[in-house]
Parts: sequence; C-alpha cells; structure tokens
Amino acid sequence: MIRFGMKMIILSKILFSDLQDCALAAYPHECCGALFGDLVETKKEVKFLVSLTNNWVDTKTETKNRRFKITPSDYMKCEKMAVDKSMSLLGFFHSHPDHKPIPSETDLRYAWPFFSYPIISIVNNKFDSIKSYVLDVDERCFKEENCQVLN
Repeated sequence: MIRFGMKMIILSKILFSDLQDCALAAYPHECCGALFGDLVETKKEVKFLVSLTNNWVDTKTETKNRRFKITPSDYMKCEKMAVDKSMSLLGFFHSHPDHKPIPSETDLRYAWPFFSYPIISIVNNKFDSIKSYVLDVDERCFKEENCQVLN
C-alpha cells in the first residue's frame, strides 16, 4: 500500500529549466520524457531526465496537442538506462499545452504505482506552472506530490 503523507520530487534549477525547454520545444504538442535519480526515504531526487518522442498517432478526435504515447520499447530503454546508471526510473513527465497541469482520465488510465508524473503547463507558448502526481492504487486516483526546485 502506498502512503501519501510526505511524498516529494526534487529537481535542480537546471533540470527544471530542461523540463520547461522540452515542453516549449514541443508546443503546441505535448512533450514527454523520463526522470531518473535516487529514492531517499519519501523523496525522489531527480539527477537527470531524458526527453522521449511523443509517439501518439493522431486520429480525428485525439491529437498530439492533447495526448502523448511512450512506446514499450522506449520504456524498456529507460529501465535499462536506469540500471546502467545505478539509478531508479522515478517517473514520466509530459506537458499540457494551453491547459492547467491537472491529470486527465487518460493520464490516470495509463499510470503505474510508484512513479511520479510531473505535468508542465504551457499557455500561449510560455511556461505557466508545474504540478506532480503519484497514483493512489487503493483509491485509483492521483494524489499531488510536492515538487521542489532547488537553487
């Protein structure tokens, strides 16, 4: 069972800037990527991130402006990268172009336990805000976790 008392994800200013850059570069589409680092008690300390290709295939009703897809192959590469670097795969980030950083039903449907899911909001091609979430398996919903940016 996962407890949600003091969960926190920690980013350096540089990695926070990298997240913003990824989201701005993909705008007006959603960006996506993986976060790697160390788990120290209830804190996830991000050491590096990898931007991944948004492999969503547009349909008449769903486009890359509102959806992203990480392939099983990309996921396996991320798991291998974590092992090779003796780190943990901490989670996956994505952006919400012209929307608040609130998870969608689709985000919830594909979420896994343990991982952090930071969402970067880009509004009118400018960074707006960031929030991070973890999946509460018991309630089958997201719980917000503290997202700290270190100096």
